[in-house]
Amino acid sequence: MSDDNGSRDTEQIRAEIDHTREELAETVEALTAKTDVKGRAAHKAHEVQETAKVRAAALQETAKVRAHEAQETAKVRAQAVTEQAKVIGAQARVKGEQARVVAAEKAHTAQETVQQQRQDKPWLLPAIGGAVGLASTLFIWLRRRRNR
Repeated sequence: MSDDNGSRDTEQIRAEIDHTREELAETVEALTAKTDVKGRAAHKAHEVQETAKVRAAALQETAKVRAHEAQETAKVRAQAVTEQAKVIGAQARVKGEQARVVAAEKAHTAQETVQQQRQDKPWLLPAIGGAVGLASTLFIWLRRRRNR
């Protein structure tokens, strides 16, 4: 072996030793991390906490959006109901006016019919009045007779 080969071998061996030491240090570090239950639990707790914060923020944002949507829907429905109430109110006023006109016409027709019957049969109204009076008198007389 020459000096050149010997120095290369030595340098190569030292490089391999350094490389092996680095690998061994990484392995020891990984084993230490695996056996550090408290540290791993704290890390996992931190991860879970961060995940919970992100989810809570997302849920809060979703709730805000849905609340706003519900508010807008309620406004639209309230406006629709208000418009429908106005239409129904107007229809009711029209129908009320129509009913008033029809009632007035029927009352006028009935009045004309009564006047016509009075002219045709002037004796009918006094006869009905006399019949009612006779029936009342008979009723009172029978009631008094029964109470004696």
